[in-house]
Amino acid sequence: MADKKISALDALTTLASDDVLPVVDVSDLTGAATGTTKKMTGDVIRAYSAINYEHSTAGSMVYIPKFTHPDVAGVTFGGFMVGKYPASQPNATADDDNPDVADGAAVGVVPATSRPGVAPWRYINFLRARSACANLGVGWHLISAFEWASLALWSQLMGTQPHGNNANVNPPADVTYTDEIAILDRAGNARNAGWYPSLTGTGPVTWAHNHDASGVFGLNGNMWEWNDGLMLCPANLNDDSDTPHVITGAGGAGYALVLSNLEVSLTKSPYGASTAVAAGSLTDTNKVWTVNEFTGHFLYDVLGNLYYIDSNTATALTIDGASTPTTGAYTVLKLVSTDITAGMVSGNRILTLRNADADLKPFAIPATADGTGSATYGNDAYYFSTTSLRAALRGGYWGYGTQAGVFALYVLYSPSSVGSAFSLRVCRAL
Repeated sequence: MADKKISALDALTTLASDDVLPVVDVSDLTGAATGTTKKMTGDVIRAYSAINYEHSTAGSMVYIPKFTHPDVAGVTFGGFMVGKYPASQPNATADDDNPDVADGAAVGVVPATSRPGVAPWRYINFLRARSACANLGVGWHLISAFEWASLALWSQLMGTQPHGNNANVNPPADVTYTDEIAILDRAGNARNAGWYPSLTGTGPVTWAHNHDASGVFGLNGNMWEWNDGLMLCPANLNDDSDTPHVITGAGGAGYALVLSNLEVSLTKSPYGASTAVAAGSLTDTNKVWTVNEFTGHFLYDVLGNLYYIDSNTATALTIDGASTPTTGAYTVLKLVSTDITAGMVSGNRILTLRNADADLKPFAIPATADGTGSATYGNDAYYFSTTSLRAALRGGYWGYGTQAGVFALYVLYSPSSVGSAFSLRVCRAL
């Protein structure tokens, strides 16, 4: 493993060969006799699970090295930069959570930031959260469902599932680990005297994904965070092409739209911000996609329009018909014709994940759930609705109690919904 540290995140486009950490071989981390996972601590956690950087605009970022998980065969997780803290507005303080953008308003050119000790951004919908992250520049994006799953599965593998602010008490605390407290978010509390959110990054190290100061904070409770690239479909959903395509028909309720590939690099990832749009096409000159890898998939543009993709070049998507996508942040999605709600009751707790499904296993999606759940996944809750298109939120909020956690999944609200506990987190493709 290299000792070299990259001092300037601004200079990063790809990691040099001597800066790349190896994919973690989990055979070194499991007990040979019992197959049980050994908890990594100290220098090993710091070396393998997180490397910290500071960016002049984005703030505190963490590099998550690549790793594999024994329960998710054939998938390599990690390899991206993620905000160390839930995002805030650029001029947010402990007493002001919306100095730059009003509640529920369009974000314009205002970027999301990752800073400790300030109030998190709230009352932002999925579409605007995606734009706020893209406002940081090329490669910056809203955390994806795959990137979130990387954090969740790392912490589960290492026995370091993060604690967090989920008790709704003052000072903010973890409902189980009651002696773990943070600093009150005065801006949030001023909105409602019965709310006790915490300032970003002010909890103990057990609130990080690796139980270390080098880790990613705020993944359990405090704020639900929008995830890109995981959507839940209703029974009947057509796209917005000039000649609409039936995405789901009768019986298709609960089908998922997920990221079209698992690439996290700037040039290959299925998300970004357009560099040009025209009738029937969207171009992103930062990409070097495989030709026609997205044929039959869907473009989800900055306004939330879905278009069927007829073909793609290395840098452009050709959509069906003459519609012009709106310029800005976009995601490329594929339909998975599996009902991810079948056999489950919304609000139950996670028992198992869909680790046997090739299309779904990279996203830490529940497979079974009941009233109790499994400690393997924090007894976290799974809420869903299939009455219209839904976008994913993860983690829980300050009053979610033991249902909160890094595996908690909330596909209950439309992409245009805003809420007091709906927030975001920035990532960067390298």
